[in-house]
Amino acid sequence: MLKIEGFSLSRENEKFMLINEMLIGSGMRVNIFGNNDTGRSLLLRSIHGDYYNFGGQILIKDKPLLFYKKKKKTILIDNISHLLMNESVWKNIIIPLPKVTVRQKQKILELCMTSQLGDKIGNKVKTLSSSSKKFIELIRAVIQLPQIILVDDFENYFDDKNMITALEICNFALNSGASLIATSKRKLDNFDTHYRIQDNKVVKL
Repeated sequence: MLKIEGFSLSRENEKFMLINEMLIGSGMRVNIFGNNDTGRSLLLRSIHGDYYNFGGQILIKDKPLLFYKKKKKTILIDNISHLLMNESVWKNIIIPLPKVTVRQKQKILELCMTSQLGDKIGNKVKTLSSSSKKFIELIRAVIQLPQIILVDDFENYFDDKNMITALEICNFALNSGASLIATSKRKLDNFDTHYRIQDNKVVKL
């Protein structure tokens, strides 16, 4: 579904984050890990379609990035919180949905129970922990059934137990054909494919 060819970023006339070819199929969980300042965040922003200063090409189902960005079919969850702090958990989750169907409501409630937000669904977001806030963003992302979910610094938000819960939440979208791409400083368990950033190159393990 996602195809990256001849990709590179540049810094002071030096190329880094070199990707000869990366193919990511539907329903896959992919972990890209490496040290800070290796370009992990810029790679995700490039896939998301809001960073353009890169070489090579990125295609989603053989179409350019803007086609899917305009249709909101790639969703990026980064280190900045994109929530309305004075609104409820429920309100924050349903914001992007034009209409909440009965099936969506049931699924949202189920995912909130999975992430221990079931009894907090009417609470204001500002009262919650940082991991709970990221669960809200994750549930909001998967309920939209995008083509690709991008999560930057995945291990920053969740401990090992909550990371398993986060991946369970992602399964709702993955089972419908979405792909998950998560970056981290270390190799994460329970992913289908791993890429390591080393010597300015992205290497598949």
